[in-house]
Amino acid sequence: MADKYTNDKVKYFAVLNLAARLCALYVLCVLSACALPPGQPPAPSTTVKLAPPAGPCVVLGLPASGSYEAIAAKIRKGAEAARQEMIEQGASVRLEIINTEGAHWLAELSALPAECAVVGSPLQAVRYEEARRTGLTEQRVFFTFLPSLEAGDEGVRAWRFFPSPQDQIDAIVAFATDSLNIRAYGAFYPNDAFGVRMTALLEQSLAAKSMFLQKASYPPGDVTVWSDAAASLVRPVPGPDGRTPIPQTPFEALFLPDSWKNMDLLITSLLYNGEDRLVLLGTTLWEQGLSGRILANVEKYSLAVFPGAWNAAAAPAVLKARNGDFWMALGYDFTRFAVKLGLYSRPAPRDVNAALREARTTWSMAPIFWDDAGLAHQRLWMFQVSSLGMTPADPELFAQIRAAVLQRAALRMQGQPAVDAQGNPLVPLPPGQSFQGNQPALPISSTPRPSYKLSLPQSR
Repeated sequence: MADKYTNDKVKYFAVLNLAARLCALYVLCVLSACALPPGQPPAPSTTVKLAPPAGPCVVLGLPASGSYEAIAAKIRKGAEAARQEMIEQGASVRLEIINTEGAHWLAELSALPAECAVVGSPLQAVRYEEARRTGLTEQRVFFTFLPSLEAGDEGVRAWRFFPSPQDQIDAIVAFATDSLNIRAYGAFYPNDAFGVRMTALLEQSLAAKSMFLQKASYPPGDVTVWSDAAASLVRPVPGPDGRTPIPQTPFEALFLPDSWKNMDLLITSLLYNGEDRLVLLGTTLWEQGLSGRILANVEKYSLAVFPGAWNAAAAPAVLKARNGDFWMALGYDFTRFAVKLGLYSRPAPRDVNAALREARTTWSMAPIFWDDAGLAHQRLWMFQVSSLGMTPADPELFAQIRAAVLQRAALRMQGQPAVDAQGNPLVPLPPGQSFQGNQPALPISSTPRPSYKLSLPQSR
């Protein structure tokens, strides 16, 4: 009886143990996907990058005080306009703004959730150095509002969301060479840091295209020597009357990397030496001086052009309604761009660069693109000087204006007037252009020659 009981007990536990093993094997098979038909691989896992529940997070680091306060306020206004617009379109966007003038701004930025990864900041190079020194640029994706970064940093430690000096050079060379077929350049520059640097960039860019640059500098603080400095470029010789200078300028376009407030005297220095035919190429400094300005003697600047990142005429309605400018457009575009970029952590630089190449957005300012190395390039627009300050450059109309200027100059250098006895121009002007003069008429006997090939007329 005891043996039978013992045997039954052994069988019971054996069955129980087998059942447990079968259950464990079933669970293991389910977890390891062994229930799939033979030879069929398991479905690949897919990692889905999801936005945080509160929506994409965009961070701006801007000064709330100091000399940059007004600019920062415009950037913030543009960012808030973009956020409101996206909310109205059904998107949820989180906008974090940190005061970079605060003593603990780096700690505040570091304390934000990891998904607040894309940062538009800073406006000041010293603040970028602080973020770089503390290693914060390795934790967040920084897009700086700076024209340049330290050597080796761009595309690795941080990225740019701002026009560079090279962008300006690229724009003016493209306009002069591609639109006007100009290949002979000069530079008349102040011998300060900005003038020297911009002229060197132009020289390098031209050399890469097998074009060369004639240069002359002037001391920015001594206007009394500017005419003499210009003479070294223009190389004037006496005209037929022994007094009127005839320029022997060996180029067609002149780079003037100085602020607009100095343009009147600089152009007068050229006119003093007989030169009024050159295409005058400026920098974005001109935009600052021309914004909202009325010019009375606009004919003096008929061949002056310069690059810019903001075209008010092409601005979106949301910025026009807010009296937008470049700085407002910067905040507006950055906020929209950061959302489109879709980064919720700080990936490796190569992955950021790959995301930048694929990012697509619309722009209110001149569009920015990034190359394979993560270097930013902004396709700046070109503007002409107008009676209302500035207007988008029309290459075809500009070429017509230039042709008229060259013909009038050729007549003058050959001793001929540019107008008839009634003061009407002998050289037709493009629509919307005016010419002032009242010289008496004389017979025209020579065919005008191209700008920089004009020389002292031969004796007749």
